[in-house]
Amino acid sequence: MRKLHAWALATLALFLAPQALSAQSLTEAAAKEKERRKVVKGAKSFTEDDLARAGGAGASVNALPESTPEEAPKEGQAAPAEKKDEKTPDELKAEANAAWRKRLDAAQQNVRTQQELAGRIQNDLNDTSGGFYGARRTSLVAYLEETQKKLADAQQQVSALEDEGRKNAYR
Repeated sequence: MRKLHAWALATLALFLAPQALSAQSLTEAAAKEKERRKVVKGAKSFTEDDLARAGGAGASVNALPESTPEEAPKEGQAAPAEKKDEKTPDELKAEANAAWRKRLDAAQQNVRTQQELAGRIQNDLNDTSGGFYGARRTSLVAYLEETQKKLADAQQQVSALEDEGRKNAYR
């Protein structure tokens, strides 16, 4: 019983200690940011819309840059030359192959991660020192089932990507 009590206290300390440290650092960071903003008064902040209008790609991962309409030439200026950087079919296929390979690698990494997680959970379940009928064991069983479902989904995604690769002759 003493070991269980000591274990519970140690676990609680592990969870609370980083939160206390991060609260101090967050407070300090907020104070530093407030001081920095006082110093930098006239600075202009740029938004993604500003970047899109300027022709930049923007910083967002979720949003694609908006395409700007072609401007008509002003008086005294020549019309812009047509884009001659059109890609050949081989270049397009190489890009599609690279994108497919990247998706496949990410899906395979997801499978490895889920397998490793399921293995760790199973090892915890195999440890019978905590007993067979505790709340921890019940939650581990539920977590293992959830992880196995995610693993099956990840394996199905890898299989679908491999089928897509065979269909399109990707290597």
